[in-house]
Amino acid sequence: MSVPLSHDEFLRWVRTFRRSAFRLETRSGYAFAYERAEFDRFRAGNPTPPSDVEWWRAWLDRVAGCVADGKSIGRVRLVDTPLTDYQRWLVWSTPWHETAGENIRYMPRQMADSLGLVMRDWWLLDDACVIQLTFADDGSLAERALTIEPAVVAGYMSWRDVLMRHAIPAHQIDVAA
Repeated sequence: MSVPLSHDEFLRWVRTFRRSAFRLETRSGYAFAYERAEFDRFRAGNPTPPSDVEWWRAWLDRVAGCVADGKSIGRVRLVDTPLTDYQRWLVWSTPWHETAGENIRYMPRQMADSLGLVMRDWWLLDDACVIQLTFADDGSLAERALTIEPAVVAGYMSWRDVLMRHAIPAHQIDVAA
């Protein structure tokens, strides 16, 4: 059973994990209003380093603080062939995330399909709960739902392990393809 979460409840869960946080990103692009200007700069060939962008720096600082406290944060991003502009932007920004301590890896969508993985976005927090994310067709976040059922969480833990075992680092992604 899943319980819907408000935006504030979702943020509280993601910000207060104790040991580990893992995210699967499955979309070819997202439509977060706060990202728009930076994504447009990237597409125009004039990107701003994430460390110079207030909202991005706040995330990088949060990651660095969590890692300094002994917590782990990781994610796998599914990518298309060829990469979308949005995916190229994410790959470009990965070194700043890695410097902060976030473990980001990439998996071609075809590989995820062949592995039979769940093709929706989610967070796994402390190996104790899953927050499933549902997006509207335009890429905006539509719903968040929390699940704490041990059997369901165990399934997501298995998927995380498969994802991390098969995904590759950003530097191995061919951004020109």
